[in-house]
Amino acid sequence: MTIIKNYNYSEKEISTFIVDTTNEKLWIAFESDGSNCVLKKVSSNDPLQVYFDIDVPVTEIKKLFISGTYIYLAYNDATYIGARKSLANPTITYTNISLPAGIVEAPVDIIVGSLGVFFLIPGNDSGTNAKVVKFSITGVYDQTIDLSTIRNAKSITVDSNDDLWVVTTSSPLEYVRVFLDGTWQFQSFT
Repeated sequence: MTIIKNYNYSEKEISTFIVDTTNEKLWIAFESDGSNCVLKKVSSNDPLQVYFDIDVPVTEIKKLFISGTYIYLAYNDATYIGARKSLANPTITYTNISLPAGIVEAPVDIIVGSLGVFFLIPGNDSGTNAKVVKFSITGVYDQTIDLSTIRNAKSITVDSNDDLWVVTTSSPLEYVRVFLDGTWQFQSFT
């Protein structure tokens, strides 16, 4: 017999969440209350047991990604593209990652690989292309990779060769390999 439990929170809707399998915790991001979003670290066995309850002064927390001892956040915000926070002490050990010049859309996804932190910009707005914004692991801006013919990017991942793979929602659906060959190149498949 399947047992289903219901957990209620006082915050607005959940915008995204991620499981920290190493520590058996959940990280839950809630929609803005008008001025702040809330990020909670809770027990995966009892999500009402809260370890951290953090007010984050951004418009929206779009995505979360865990790598090593840090959680990376992708924001919809006018000042920051995201943040890097310690899994053990996110209120003390964190770095806000500034929004680079020329980025006019919020990221839709984030991935961390051996080459750095990558934010995926969708290219949904009129006159914009999809972009991958690369930062160092510690959040220092490196470069923006313009995917000049790609629009409506939705998701990003990285493979064992450090190639990035982007999926779009365009018609026809495309998946895009973004790879380093002296400079960043991309190749699209339908």
